[in-house]
Amino acid sequence: MNRLRFDVHVYIDELRSLFREHYFRLKNGRKLGRTEQRQLGREARYQVVSNLTMQVSMRLGQPLVLDPERFHKHYHQKLYMPLAVMQDLSPDQVAKFVELIHGVPGVDLSVNPVRTYPNGDMAFHTLGYLRRKDDPVDDREIPFPYRYRLPDYAGIDGLEGVFDRRLRGEAGAKTIRVNNISYRTSEDVWAWPESGQDLELAIDRDIQLAAEEALKSHGAETRGAVVVMDPNNGDLLALVSRPGFDSNKFISGFSRDEISQLSDSRLNRWLNRASGSGGVAYPPGSIFKIISSVAYLEEGILDPEDKVYNRGFFRNERLYPNYTLDDTAPPGDYDFVKAFKRSSNTYFIHYALTPDGRTDQWQQGKRILLDWGNRFRLGKRTMEDWSILGEKIPSPVREGGGYYPPRGNEFKKIDQYGKRSRWSAGDVANLCIGQGEITVTPLQMAVMTSAVANGGKLMQPRLVLRMNSPHALGQAQNRIIPEKVVADLNLKPETVSLLHEAMLADVDDRDGSGRAARVRGMAIGGKTGTAQKKVPTGKFHPRTGVRLYRTDHITWFVSFAPVEAPKYAVVVMVESGESGGTTCAPIAGRIYRAIQEIEQRDKKGGPRLAKR
Repeated sequence: MNRLRFDVHVYIDELRSLFREHYFRLKNGRKLGRTEQRQLGREARYQVVSNLTMQVSMRLGQPLVLDPERFHKHYHQKLYMPLAVMQDLSPDQVAKFVELIHGVPGVDLSVNPVRTYPNGDMAFHTLGYLRRKDDPVDDREIPFPYRYRLPDYAGIDGLEGVFDRRLRGEAGAKTIRVNNISYRTSEDVWAWPESGQDLELAIDRDIQLAAEEALKSHGAETRGAVVVMDPNNGDLLALVSRPGFDSNKFISGFSRDEISQLSDSRLNRWLNRASGSGGVAYPPGSIFKIISSVAYLEEGILDPEDKVYNRGFFRNERLYPNYTLDDTAPPGDYDFVKAFKRSSNTYFIHYALTPDGRTDQWQQGKRILLDWGNRFRLGKRTMEDWSILGEKIPSPVREGGGYYPPRGNEFKKIDQYGKRSRWSAGDVANLCIGQGEITVTPLQMAVMTSAVANGGKLMQPRLVLRMNSPHALGQAQNRIIPEKVVADLNLKPETVSLLHEAMLADVDDRDGSGRAARVRGMAIGGKTGTAQKKVPTGKFHPRTGVRLYRTDHITWFVSFAPVEAPKYAVVVMVESGESGGTTCAPIAGRIYRAIQEIEQRDKKGGPRLAKR
């Protein structure tokens, strides 16, 4: 929002008589050369304005000494403009100014709108920030031969950047006539400023704040993201990426410590981890088993009642003697629901490599998984540009798409150097459990989870609900962004019902991997995930010179609630976590408890922060 900022300005052109009086007082009848006269005049002007500044600032309870270099620079370059000597007065200081500053020549209050973010670093990556913009005015804006811009700010990132021109509106302009020594003699308003449009967001401030606090509960320097989405219409109720920064600092200024925080390469506060801007994306791990489940069930290769024996690891000596993988689920027989809630790798790899239980059919498994991953639009951005009443509306979020191999791709990946990697059975096994080359964003996983929750519809996430313009008429005044179904997966009702049952068991059953997300009185369906990711250490092998890597864990929990009538899809991702069940599920539980309290407060008619 914008707030009014009160500044104390000195109008130098109104002080010329005081300059002359003080000059002759300092001269005291002496005869001076031209250079001495100029120096004395320079000193007289500074002393007059400095004394006024001290007089006013002391009455306002904030004694200030005027910087001489700043004054002289302003006098020689912008004499026609008022000089700001005190900025951003408090309400008490404004009241004192009105009461106490009587008869002080050349001093007045200036009122300016200033962007402010009342909740500090809340939704930093979503809202963005402003940066000073003092470059010359565009010729198309003001058709005058001389153009000077007052201190201004422009949106750089997030919604501030995407909708900068809409939010800022149009600057006003006035002509100032000056005499031969640059003193102002008159001024005329050429164009009055026009306020910009207001954006109404789908973000629910209470849920956003709850999600921010829940993610912070893991630690002040947690690197992660939370997305809360309405699975029925795609509304983004919360979009969190941490660590962030206080957007107000880009206007008020930074301390040295804050500058060092911004440049911390490990925390990398600039990344929007929720949307994947800047190319950041993550391996999904076992949350991908949701797509594998849909693929197996829809293709009819999985009977949920059939059992697969898990030895505590996957190995098929006859068909795949070179591939083996540990299983975090304990040994035993697993049907679909048990395999899902215990996140058994063996069960899902079994159907990816040997759909009939005997034959080597991993090529068929690859085809099915690639087909369904692409149906869920993995590897693609979730948002698109809009066109309303013939006007193009840009996507409100800068996002990345991660990577997912296209259908029928002979190679699992082609790197930047053109090197091609062919598929193998082990690659398909890794794919079905969310490991390998694929990467996704939390926003994509929110769309995936919402589709499972709502019965198969891929909703386009909606961040901006409407744009309001006070100067437009009719439909143009209130441009509503409609909800949009990107694709209908046409899932079988029995597929949706079984996945809902399995995801509920993952949270509700005592042996479910997402048990830590359980909230009394709310049926939550979820799936945990833990993926391994190689991270460069910045070190090299002393003999071979090969870059050294360490293994990091990307932890996930995707969920929706209530299972019987889904209203919320909650996705939590944390870098360098322990596991999805121990790191992310508790965070999701905190968010659901906050949502439950918000709903109860709404029913009772208690105080509620409005949506913005």
